[in-house]
Amino acid sequence: MKANMSKKETLQCPDYTHQLPKKLADFLHQRQDVKYNKFEAFRYLLELQAAASAEQDSPAPVPVTLPLTVLADEWGWHRHTVGAFLEGLEKLGFVTLERSRSSSTFTITTLSFPAA
Repeated sequence: MKANMSKKETLQCPDYTHQLPKKLADFLHQRQDVKYNKFEAFRYLLELQAAASAEQDSPAPVPVTLPLTVLADEWGWHRHTVGAFLEGLEKLGFVTLERSRSSSTFTITTLSFPAA
């Protein structure tokens, strides 16, 4: 790899996976403005999912149900943008999504918890 790459060059890399422990997500998290970016929105979903699972003392992710307007208000997004974001995560296989007239239920399929 060139050590003197210009800032405009894009790295070409293979597909990869990487665990994102909560400690790393907390370290990378920099909320300074009102509007969430996609990383912050996904992190928020992870936190909701983890809290719901802990509340039910479940070793696996439990479904979370809430209106899209709740996420839209929290993230500073339009509710249609929230829906499109969740659908994008579903298409990528990271989330299962069930929609009703007044709310959506999501489960992050890739979330796991360390053994106690």
